[in-house]
Amino acid sequence: MPVRFTTPSLGGQGELQTGDLIAHQWRTELGYRHLYADRAYIGTQVVATDKPLIINVNSVDLTTRYAFTERLTVSLTIPFVSGMQSRYYADSLRHAVTASGVGDVSVLASMWLRAPRGHRANVALGVGVKMPTGAHAAADNYFLASGQAIRYPVDQSIQPGDGGWGYIVQVQTYATAFHNAVAYLSGSYLINPRRLTDVPMAPGGNVFWSVPDVYTSRAGLAFAFWPNLGMSANLGARIDGQPVRDLIGGADGGFRRPGYSVAVDPGLAFTAGPNEITVSAPIRVAVDRQASVLDRSTGRHGGGDFASSLIFIGYSVRY
Repeated sequence: MPVRFTTPSLGGQGELQTGDLIAHQWRTELGYRHLYADRAYIGTQVVATDKPLIINVNSVDLTTRYAFTERLTVSLTIPFVSGMQSRYYADSLRHAVTASGVGDVSVLASMWLRAPRGHRANVALGVGVKMPTGAHAAADNYFLASGQAIRYPVDQSIQPGDGGWGYIVQVQTYATAFHNAVAYLSGSYLINPRRLTDVPMAPGGNVFWSVPDVYTSRAGLAFAFWPNLGMSANLGARIDGQPVRDLIGGADGGFRRPGYSVAVDPGLAFTAGPNEITVSAPIRVAVDRQASVLDRSTGRHGGGDFASSLIFIGYSVRY
């Protein structure tokens, strides 16, 4: 997936929600994500370099859901982000910078179109808001050609927040495929109306970071292969990306790294009473770092990193 990825996950880190909460029940989820990237792409091609940009991001999402009815749930997600970026600066030396803290908090309401229990298929629609609670200008050392280090905001890829209010739209659906198997499809889109942040991408520059929309979608089949022990697996595909133009505001002349990645999406889940543990490790199969509006105006197609290693681990409990 693109390194800058702030869309709230559907049903936690890698799990499918199929209306398992009854009225007035709570569910707390803890989701961990590890992302590592060390290759830049222009379009679908790897950028050949002996000085790769290296990004390592670890995040933990704490989500609490409350079911007002078996169809209507509201959730609050608080992310915690820790990121590192290592690259060569103007002094011709490699340096690593970091940023960490609370990310952008989101609130989401989701409604199943019909009562989940007793139906072999269902659809849920969700809407929410993302608040700019995470720092988008966290600073660390920035090294000039003279070797002097100044304090300056780190790259947007490891900032805890993106700097804007956002609006979330989600959909998820499932249908019984055969005995102990469920087909699923889910999608989420984060609309960021703010066009640009107040942070230039380089000291003294006049090109500012964009506040891009973000999207994700998953589809596949979940199968309970050992139901007596609460063991199930899923296999499907996912796509994650940032568009060239936002839904609100369209194109802007800021700096963004639009593009998408497609991955095979295997996962395992273990359920014991009200507790559930999930593990997922998407395997990237295709990427495209698309040309931004700024790229096209300057005639220079910039590169962008995609996750080469990605792991989701989740734990949830109902009460």
